Amino acid sequence: MRVKLIFPTQNAARWIAGGGVLAGLAGIVLSQTLLSPDYAVLYSGGVDVAHCADIDGRQRCTFIYRFSIGNSGKLAQERLRIEWPLDLRHLGVETWVTDIVASAKKTVQPEISPLFETGSTVYSIDGLMPNTMVGFNASCLACTPEQLQAMRQTQPVILARGTVERGDPRVSALQRGALNALRVIGLFY
Repeated sequence: MRVKLIFPTQNAARWIAGGGVLAGLAGIVLSQTLLSPDYAVLYSGGVDVAHCADIDGRQRCTFIYRFSIGNSGKLAQERLRIEWPLDLRHLGVETWVTDIVASAKKTVQPEISPLFETGSTVYSIDGLMPNTMVGFNASCLACTPEQLQAMRQTQPVILARGTVERGDPRVSALQRGALNALRVIGLFY
């Protein structure tokens, strides 16, 4: 008796592999949706680019400080507050809003209000919807080395409802989704 082995064609193998990848991504998205906390915020940031040089006998530094904060929960953050223990008025601060994970829905723009208090800078963000991230870019073209060092060492205080964790909103959302998918099928506890 002869047994004839039938191997799928290369085209069929691609379809099977593609289906597996799509099923995996669907599992990540579904688990992220089902297992996300109601209120959660992720943030990250710091000095991204810096250069110092001697100009007319004085040390001057140029730097860019980037900070992002995202609503990774299922419900809206009605009021969120970010407090930097430094006066950032001497920096050119720009804000931008985007999705944490791209979607076809238009991103709802939260209300972002800067407040400058004695020795500190506060940004109030009202109406930060789920899957929405606010980014801050602050730059200085001629700061002192001390100002650069202060920016490197500063840690903002985040006041929000629910959990507040340090981590890149986009990377952490994907990582959490993958772990949740694995928990659903029982691989990690």
